[in-house]
Amino acid sequence: MKLKQAVLLCAAVILLVGWSVPASAQVLYGSVLGVVQDASGSVVPNATITLSNDATGQTYENKTDDAGRYTVVNVSPGAYTIKIAANGFRTFARKGLIVSANTLTREEAALEVGSVNEQITVEATATALQTDKADTHTELSSKQVANLPLPGYRNYQSLINLVPGATPAAFQNSVTDTPGRSLSTNVNGTNRNNNMTRIDGASSVNLWLPHHTGYVMPAEMVDTVNVTTSAGDAEQGMAGGAAITLTTKSGTNQFHGSAFEYNDNQHLKARNFFQAPGVDKPVSIYNNYGGTIGGPIIKNKLFFFYSFDGTRQRTGALGRYSVPTADLRAGDFSAYPTVIYDPATGTATGENRTPFAGNQIPANRISPIAQKIQAYYPAANLPGSQNNFFGSQVPLFNRDYNDGKVNWSRNDRHQVFGHYGIMKALSGGQGLFGDGVGPSPGSDPGLGDTRVMNMSIGHNYTFSPTLLLDGVIGYQRMDQTVKSTDYGKDFGTTLGIPGLVGNDPAQAGFPDISINGYDGFGAPGWMPAFRTEETYTMSHNLSWTKGAHAFRFGFDGVNHRMTHYQPELGAGPRGFFNFGGGQTALGPNGSPDQYNGYASFLLGQTDNIQKSLQYILMTPREWQFGWYAQDRWQITPKLTLTMGLRYELYPLMTRATGKGIERLDPATNLVYLGGRGDVPKDVGVSVSHKLFAPKIGLAYRLNDKTVIRTGYGINYDPLPFSRPLRGFYPLTVNFNFQAPNGYTSAGTLATGIPPVVGPDLSTGIVSLPAVADMRSPYAGQIHRGYIQSWTFTIERRLPSDMVATVAYVGTQTVHQLADRDINAGYPGSGIENLPYYASFGRATATNMWD
Repeated sequence: MKLKQAVLLCAAVILLVGWSVPASAQVLYGSVLGVVQDASGSVVPNATITLSNDATGQTYENKTDDAGRYTVVNVSPGAYTIKIAANGFRTFARKGLIVSANTLTREEAALEVGSVNEQITVEATATALQTDKADTHTELSSKQVANLPLPGYRNYQSLINLVPGATPAAFQNSVTDTPGRSLSTNVNGTNRNNNMTRIDGASSVNLWLPHHTGYVMPAEMVDTVNVTTSAGDAEQGMAGGAAITLTTKSGTNQFHGSAFEYNDNQHLKARNFFQAPGVDKPVSIYNNYGGTIGGPIIKNKLFFFYSFDGTRQRTGALGRYSVPTADLRAGDFSAYPTVIYDPATGTATGENRTPFAGNQIPANRISPIAQKIQAYYPAANLPGSQNNFFGSQVPLFNRDYNDGKVNWSRNDRHQVFGHYGIMKALSGGQGLFGDGVGPSPGSDPGLGDTRVMNMSIGHNYTFSPTLLLDGVIGYQRMDQTVKSTDYGKDFGTTLGIPGLVGNDPAQAGFPDISINGYDGFGAPGWMPAFRTEETYTMSHNLSWTKGAHAFRFGFDGVNHRMTHYQPELGAGPRGFFNFGGGQTALGPNGSPDQYNGYASFLLGQTDNIQKSLQYILMTPREWQFGWYAQDRWQITPKLTLTMGLRYELYPLMTRATGKGIERLDPATNLVYLGGRGDVPKDVGVSVSHKLFAPKIGLAYRLNDKTVIRTGYGINYDPLPFSRPLRGFYPLTVNFNFQAPNGYTSAGTLATGIPPVVGPDLSTGIVSLPAVADMRSPYAGQIHRGYIQSWTFTIERRLPSDMVATVAYVGTQTVHQLADRDINAGYPGSGIENLPYYASFGRATATNMWD
């Protein structure tokens, strides 16, 4: 069956069972199970089991089978009262039974002879053991999130440090790129890119930085965080490291609210021991505030919960930088030991050059463009010719979260929920040289304006007590713009540099000027950036209980879409001029220093000119699919066997407008562009259709206080290819004009940037330039890696309601996706110091990944 037909068939099945769209629920619910007996130990069939949510009044019902067994599945997390009633017996009731997402709660009862109108009520006090699942997981509750210390922007991910097998969580990338301040961790030795977080069923990942969660839920909105690290159920796929299921808080029949504020500032901090006397402590303000409110809209029927979380941070930063002194700006190097040579004399390799008279550059030789550029330098405010400028700033960080959730008990059979969250953030700083940008203490020299939305709609439908359907449709979107203060300003005209600004306004801005020994001008080459990312999540799960068997079947689908503009490879879109100083040094064996560098700048003679173009917009599009079937079999009242099989499919990534991916043929140095000319969209690359992932687990209750568990499972690497195939040649083309040697010029400021024209894409085949950077898959089938995990656990309840767990966990990663640098020589080849593919006579920097 073709892929499209299979997807349509799954959608049709979902429509037939009473839901309008595909959806995704990744273990959002719990289950309650057990065996009902009488005082003699005989099983009690046909007993009525009733679960009532203490906070919302929601009820679930089922009956015991002929063996006295019962299972209530798809139970929303919360505190419950369970009642067990049978003719001829007193009704048994237990209060405070806790049901959590992705857990099985065992509750057994021995009924006493009497009337059903008589009731025995007990309180649930003992900590529950994990009696019927073999996986290794840790649950973080809202109480833990609220009461345990949360350093680093009060991020709940800090508590993942408490999960066995997790490395200490740490920040990655700048605040400008990731204002949600997601934390990154490796679990059980697996790649951090393999962790997968779902929020109320919606997949949450930063496609560009897949080691980050896309939406970092505020602490006050977190209900539970379930972190499965080994031997998970077949339902938990597309997560090679940790499968993290986060559920948000819901309203109840009582109104509840909270308000909070956390403040820290420099006045509460000790003075740095090395700080100069009389100097004020730098500004350091962190203010996190907000509140929550939740309650009933219609009692027992319709509930709401809302959370606001705001952060304002100002952290002063300072630094010492190097700017030219007044005499250097005038071309007077007489006070310095370095001899400045006239590049108009001598040979092309710098030999036999004549020094400038008096070690001063004549005024008529100084470039008018260089004079305009250096006017953006601030005056030195410290002595010396290096590290002579003290600069400081207070970077900006403003962030607001708004999250809301609605739960609707449509009827006794159908429950629906919806969550919507949005994070808005503005962060960054400014360069110390104004529109000339320059260094930016404590931050990137530009402002990042970020908006991330995460939403999901889910339902839980009961056809009968033994047949249930649940699902969620999820959507996440990130929009981010990062621009420096010079963005869009035509400095080609202002400075008089030809070729600086093209037709794209994103190319307008101060050029990147690098001067040996001095802080340069312009913004980093990765600015500006315009990023949009979307993730759609969809699946459905069908639960069917038959005697000792609890079957579960499901479909899971994720669609990733990225649209990025960021010509960051090479020098960036605004142009680059390097002044190393060889043009004013004596060759061929001289060592140009900072004075040579500044002299070359004043003469306008550059040794390297570059400019990058976003020749093709980065628009990856990719699907990820999973189907599974699982049976949880209560072989005996003490032994539970779980068997599951999952099948996953990762179709080859494409790009928007019907185009495919790009592939380098290292034997010919040609790049094939999928979907252009006569080149097929798949460019000779295929994916596996045999990604089967078995899961098996055993749980044995040795007695009421001891459980032994063991399990094994396979998970496939879910890394979105949008990341490794994001923006290489020819999507981003960097034009590099290099001087023939270190003592001559590649051009001048007056001649500017030579005309740049991208490659002809009409045939779908282009040659890879010698200086281009490229990441490409090999031809043939991609081996998407997989992770095997296995575990053996002994769990024991101790006195004082303590539980001790001793476990062995193992993982093995096979065929992990990684870069291979084919530009290096290899031992024994006789070409150790040459490129691997040296027949091209040049070093093509290329990575091939597999």
